[in-house]
Amino acid sequence: MKCRPSPVGQANGCYGAGFVKSNGEGRTTKPLGRSVEGGDPRQELDPLLTTAPGSSSRLESLQEGARVAVVGGGPAGSFFAHHVLREARRLDRHIEVLIIEKHGTYDAGFDCLQSRGCNFCAGGISPRLDEILGAHGLVVPDEIIQGRIDHVWIQGQWKNFRLRVPEGMAMYSVFRGSLPGRRGGGAPGFDAFLLGQAVREGARVVHGEVQSLSYASSGLPCLSLRTGAGELTSLEADFVAIASGINAHCGLDHREDNLVDSIRRLNPSFVPGRSRRTLIFELDLGADYLERHMHREVYFVEYGSKRLALEHIALVPKGRFLTVALMGGCIDKASLPGDSQSIIHEFLALPQIARILPGISTAPVACTCFPRMTVTTARSPFGERFAIVGDAVGSRLNKDGLFSAHLTASRLAQTVLHEGIDRASLARGYGATVRWLAADNRYGRMVFAASRVAFMRPLMSRITYQAYATEYKVRDESNRPLSRVLWKIASGTADYRDVLREMCSFGVIRSVLIGALVTLRNVAVEAALGLKWGQYGRYPTVVLKEKRRAVKQSLESSLGMELEGSPDFERMYVIKIRGSGEEILQGLGKFGEPDARFLSLRFLQVRRIQGGPNQVGSVIRYRAPLPGLEAELLLTRRIGSETLLFEVEERFADKGRLVFNIAPTRDGNRKLTIYAAFDYKRGKGFPGRLLWSAARLLFPAFLHDVVWNHALCTIKEEVERRHSNEAGRQSASAVPPASEHLADPEAQ
Repeated sequence: MKCRPSPVGQANGCYGAGFVKSNGEGRTTKPLGRSVEGGDPRQELDPLLTTAPGSSSRLESLQEGARVAVVGGGPAGSFFAHHVLREARRLDRHIEVLIIEKHGTYDAGFDCLQSRGCNFCAGGISPRLDEILGAHGLVVPDEIIQGRIDHVWIQGQWKNFRLRVPEGMAMYSVFRGSLPGRRGGGAPGFDAFLLGQAVREGARVVHGEVQSLSYASSGLPCLSLRTGAGELTSLEADFVAIASGINAHCGLDHREDNLVDSIRRLNPSFVPGRSRRTLIFELDLGADYLERHMHREVYFVEYGSKRLALEHIALVPKGRFLTVALMGGCIDKASLPGDSQSIIHEFLALPQIARILPGISTAPVACTCFPRMTVTTARSPFGERFAIVGDAVGSRLNKDGLFSAHLTASRLAQTVLHEGIDRASLARGYGATVRWLAADNRYGRMVFAASRVAFMRPLMSRITYQAYATEYKVRDESNRPLSRVLWKIASGTADYRDVLREMCSFGVIRSVLIGALVTLRNVAVEAALGLKWGQYGRYPTVVLKEKRRAVKQSLESSLGMELEGSPDFERMYVIKIRGSGEEILQGLGKFGEPDARFLSLRFLQVRRIQGGPNQVGSVIRYRAPLPGLEAELLLTRRIGSETLLFEVEERFADKGRLVFNIAPTRDGNRKLTIYAAFDYKRGKGFPGRLLWSAARLLFPAFLHDVVWNHALCTIKEEVERRHSNEAGRQSASAVPPASEHLADPEAQ
């Protein structure tokens, strides 16, 4: 969708009415006149303007003709300008809003005013924020959306958790600013879109950098700023919203800053929130590579290595680029930007990253920055006629900073128009939101402490995965409490207080306890059968309960025959493999061979005793050490490189079938599905029934789950080691190298 041309007006470098210019001798010239609809609105606001700075008297809300200065044209500033102008119009009040943007802007089309430079963000739009944007008529143009997300992966120490974006929700990625430079003359960023929307509502954009905040003799807040041309000027306003961000001015508690110092002088109670470093970089991998390896997916990896202490990793695809955001102890202690190259190199070599994105160890880095992220909320971020908004006040812990920007901006807009602009009114109205944010982050710290235990410790990660997998296998979609909590943590779509309450609910605790029992059982089975994971990755193979019928119908279509309706035993497993159908079929050809890496079991010998690999008529024999406990599988049908059908001999089971099916996926890869089903033998007479009942107990259904899960993961690794590494290297090397762009907010 394309929007109408932007009414830019005096957006670029225009110093509108009301600026006070310095004459170079410490004195100021007369302010330029400011009139609204032929009259001086200050005459109507005399009671408002004569209140002394610091006075405890209540100041009215913004009235007709008031001027609002917004420091910073990022999301918080644009959101505030948009909301305050729209609400003022609804109240039939005309107010003037000036957005002071230090980087300068240019008309980028699509109703966007692009801000030059880096915006220090991974660029994910959560379903929660998308819903809010839609409710306010802020529909992000398709040209700005870099990738839509269908699935969110959480990668723990044991296995990956694949969470589907619920139907009716939208999640997507965007670039915030104009970088990386390799984008060339492409679509503008998300910040440009928001700034353009604020201009459409009536805001004006001014190029300049605010140096300090003080009070003029009139009692109004006065901003000292340096224009884009280097000239020092002053600007008075009825209210000032400071949205310059933690990476520009406010909240940088580790260095001197004139604006922060001036705010502290006006409000000694103001204490910036604490922050920590992150490392964000863009890899230029090419659209084809990312389509094949991260098709409409985003990954959150919850661990690094012993050498590379990481707590949180985000992998966000954006067209031909992959945005990587790192947070953890190694980033906190690093000397940046000096250590960035070694950290990136070591990160790309991590086994868990290589499994997701093979062959990228030498991929070109297009852009790197080292922004700070808030971890605590500022105290008393407001005073008479001014307030701080956005991440300089605080942000939801680890998630959805853009939603936090909207939250604080919209509440501040409501406060200044309905409650007042004095400190007490701001503390009562806007302060409630700041206090809520601080309280919610306290719950958030408990949520993430629990999630780190669940994902970073191998045993707990396995228990959590088994709880998640069991829910998907046996419960309806509406009755999966743990999966629902995991989705809310990963997507940021719920308050942390609500997430913590759900984590402690009976349903989640029950799922985790079941997961613990299943884990103990599976560990015992693996030990008994001699199954070792070793260097092999562990991948989900579960088929959702609601998908089983569709999977079965797909197999029937491939075979051209109906499968048994309700057999005594029925299991389905599926795994995605980066490789061709022929390569996967070649891997399946190892079935029953002595050197096969899968189905190499203690106490159970699996051998091909007749025919060749994948040859119709070949026979695979399962033999247990007990006399008479053996079964044979005959390959009765092969359909090209797509399907193999084995049938179990009648003396062991009735109507027994084992099906291997290879099918293409939407991202150009393949999925391998295994279907196993049969009816148990009943036996004749009491001794026969007793014998077959004993055999049934010796080979319970969950035994197949453990064995085939290990087999599928092994087949995947064997195939991908022969295929994906080379394909990944070719994709990465196809991109021409370019110089790296470093953007350090502390150096700007």
